[in-house]
Amino acid sequence: MSTSDRWMPVEAAAAAVVVVGAVALASPDDVWLRGLGMHPAWLPVIVLAARYGPRGLFTSLAITWAGLTAASLALGGAALGLGGPGHRGADLVALIAATLAAWVGMMHEGRLARLAGRLADASELQRQAEATVQALHDSLAYLRTRHDRVDIALSLWRNLAGRIERGPAADAADAAIELCMIRTGARAGLIELRDGARVATLAWRGPWAASAARPHDIAGDRTVRAAVEARVVALGAADATDTDSAVAAPVFDHVTGALIGVVALRGVPARALRPADLRDLAVIGQWLAPALSRALAATGARRLTSDRSA
Repeated sequence: MSTSDRWMPVEAAAAAVVVVGAVALASPDDVWLRGLGMHPAWLPVIVLAARYGPRGLFTSLAITWAGLTAASLALGGAALGLGGPGHRGADLVALIAATLAAWVGMMHEGRLARLAGRLADASELQRQAEATVQALHDSLAYLRTRHDRVDIALSLWRNLAGRIERGPAADAADAAIELCMIRTGARAGLIELRDGARVATLAWRGPWAASAARPHDIAGDRTVRAAVEARVVALGAADATDTDSAVAAPVFDHVTGALIGVVALRGVPARALRPADLRDLAVIGQWLAPALSRALAATGARRLTSDRSA
């Protein structure tokens, strides 16, 4: 029930009190005003009928009739009621007017209810639209963040790829180690250049072992030995010690197929590496092979020049 519906009986009672009081003061001998025509009590009935529709009509009519009857009996008159002798035609016209006013009020009330429903629907649509706009803004912010990250990542990959492909052997090895650590999450990595029995550390990153921050000779590294012998990427054994790598990948010359280097990583659980990670390590080794081959060729040329000079 709305606030206006709750106040409607109060308004009807107040209007009846005013009309009945005025009529009782003006004509205490005949509150029904039989010689007047239309009784003044119809005025608040018509007004409330127009304002509240049928509810206002019936409520105000009942309260006004009860008030006039009570006043008439209190003043020694009769309970004739509206439409009594002397003004039946006028009261009939007033009743018809009140009914028409109630019908018009009911139509307006229905239209207001429909408009209120449409307004509620529009408000809900607006709320949903605002929520959608906010979601779009959040998505746009997320996509911008992802774009920035992708842009940074592409710049990083482009830089690493350029260093591996065109840089000196040491720089290419350092870029390959960085790429391997990013891909696997390893804590430390090392790349060795191998020319037969000759071994040289080209690049290393991270704390290599608990007993030594810098890498030492990995000839005793069982994981490296397994990778070299099997010529595939090898994982550390279940009984691996502090001197064994978590994973190692051999690097072979594209032309001769000879072993020219080894990539060794530590600080990553072997069970955390997926087959895709192992394939990526093998691919990185293939990318690194030309740089190591160039380094071996340059080393061989310098050694040959040194031998001729001797």
